[in-house]
Amino acid sequence: MSAAKKSRVTPLLLLAIALGAAWWIMKDDGSLRPDRPTVSAEDAAPLELPVSSLPVPVQVDLQTLLDEVEKHVPGRWGDLSQPAPLGDSANNNAAIELVRSSFQASLEGNTATLSAIVAYRVRGTYDLPLLPDVNYACATGPDDLWPRLEVVLQAPIELVSDWSLQARTEVRRLAPLTENERDKCEVTALGIDIADRVASRARAFVEGQTPAIDSIVGTADVRSSFEEWWSVLADPIQLDDDIWLQIRPESVSRGAIQGQGSVVRIPASLDARPRIVVGGRPDPDPRPLPPLATGVGEGPLQVLVEAFGEYDETSRLLTEAVAGTRVEAGGRTLEVLSARLSGIGAGRVALEAEIDGTVAGRLFLVGTPVYVAASGYASVPDLAFSVSTTNVLVSGASWIVDAGLEALLRERARWPVDVIVEWAAQRLHEGLNRSLASGVRLEGTVHEVDVIGVRATPAGLVVGAAATADATLIITDAN
Repeated sequence: MSAAKKSRVTPLLLLAIALGAAWWIMKDDGSLRPDRPTVSAEDAAPLELPVSSLPVPVQVDLQTLLDEVEKHVPGRWGDLSQPAPLGDSANNNAAIELVRSSFQASLEGNTATLSAIVAYRVRGTYDLPLLPDVNYACATGPDDLWPRLEVVLQAPIELVSDWSLQARTEVRRLAPLTENERDKCEVTALGIDIADRVASRARAFVEGQTPAIDSIVGTADVRSSFEEWWSVLADPIQLDDDIWLQIRPESVSRGAIQGQGSVVRIPASLDARPRIVVGGRPDPDPRPLPPLATGVGEGPLQVLVEAFGEYDETSRLLTEAVAGTRVEAGGRTLEVLSARLSGIGAGRVALEAEIDGTVAGRLFLVGTPVYVAASGYASVPDLAFSVSTTNVLVSGASWIVDAGLEALLRERARWPVDVIVEWAAQRLHEGLNRSLASGVRLEGTVHEVDVIGVRATPAGLVVGAAATADATLIITDAN
């Protein structure tokens, strides 16, 4: 074959191949029908907010412990038949009997104070060198006339990391109640008052009781009260048919203990990542109560609100936005009739545009939706023709690419999402003001709700908002 014939055949062959390829990628009706984008099994990373704090004021009534202390410390001790050296003198032997009044208890800050009046009587012998022994006695009458001592115990109380109470009881005062004659114990023959020496022996006895008092305080079952409401917070809280509030607690910390009467008040805070979920009941998130930390968290509570929207409604809004979009090139025209959005995994969406004009059919564009706070709209700034659509256009309708349809759709394909704000505020208000269990109540006020992003899933679009609220978890039955 001559070179001239070859030169005529080659362009014809190439044209035939191009027409064949264009025909191959179109259906029998001649319309553009590229393959749908492949759906990935990969999911988009969920939206998340930083940990925030929820105040949890907890009360623990120590009256039961005080009753145990009252029973443990003897109300009467000493025996007049058992003398022992009194003070630092081996010559002074005395037997002492003491009777204690009931303890009076009070709490100030984290310090418990126990006070009691101790009445006593003494029989003793003073051995004087080269002289007859001196026998003496204090209070030979009824015990309501005996000399008196004042006993004051103080015990700083702490709630430690293993959720137990610790106390360090000390004798802060043990001395004659007054300086009056009633509260003196004089050895008349010697002209001395031995009340301080009696107090010293009584102090030694009382100090021997302090380890047991501390042990009683340590038996307070504080942990079970915390574990009870901690387990309550692991369960989703139903707000409506398919709307759930999850507290998702992570840790608990506490501030300085405050006491009043017999009640210890513990200003604690719960660090959590609360969220409102739309859909089926989320799985509970049980986890053991963590060790208690110190330092109460500050700042308002932030709640993640996720509203789920099916693609049908978004597609309707997109059709309103892009329908009628027209491009022209070289006397050929194309008009977008409708748009349909679908999720294709990995946080991406496919926009299926139905077209008519010089060519008809459908085109697919893909991208990742984002939220633009300044406008209150979601859009797809990286929207671009899918691989299969690009192949179709390059092979048989490249003028559509040149006409700028891709850029026009990228600009117009947006839809409002701020409607979630009012909905989220109402749902959260309902969730923050309710009883969670007996003795456990959540109370709060919603201040503002801000949309923070959108997330595409194969099933629909999730609009995320950050709701700022003041909220408190009220615990009323800890004991």
